[in-house]
Amino acid sequence: MYRPTLRLTLLTPLLSQTTATPLLQATTALPSRASSTVTEPSFWRSMIPKPLRKDNHHRSLPAQKQPPKKDWNPATFFICIFLFIGSMSIQQIALRKDYEAFTRQSDARISLLREVVEKLQSGQDVDVEKVLGTGDPEREKEWDEVLKEIEREEATRKRQQAEAAAAAAAQVKADAEAAAARRPAPKSALSSQGFF
Repeated sequence: MYRPTLRLTLLTPLLSQTTATPLLQATTALPSRASSTVTEPSFWRSMIPKPLRKDNHHRSLPAQKQPPKKDWNPATFFICIFLFIGSMSIQQIALRKDYEAFTRQSDARISLLREVVEKLQSGQDVDVEKVLGTGDPEREKEWDEVLKEIEREEATRKRQQAEAAAAAAAQVKADAEAAAARRPAPKSALSSQGFF
């Protein structure tokens, strides 16, 4: 209860208390009004601190000071495409350099093997283990990598040849079926077509 209305009701004489009943009714109506405010959304909105409210940033700026929404920049598409193309070209350059380095390394190893084989065929005395690096773990690892790469290339080449042969066979079969479908059916001598 509100203290001023309570004091007013207590200090009024008994006779005038009949006129104060509307005041008492108003003070007794306060708790029911307070319970109805709890159910209102504005009460709960006021519980959230102002900086954390969703509507706060829209209300803080006047309508004329809000920045206008910007349209989509048409250059964005071209920027994205050129970034994509540039990154792909950089990747292609890196791949080309890696391939060239691998090719140079493979050619050097193949030429070394060729020299050793030629010396052995001509009858010269060659320490093959020393030349090829047997016993040196680093050089043996390099040779293993080269051999594995050669095996992978050979397997890839065989698989591509098999796929090409299968595709050629499928093409020949499809061509034969198409030719058979285009060939007209033989006419019988006793057909009713063309009789009259």
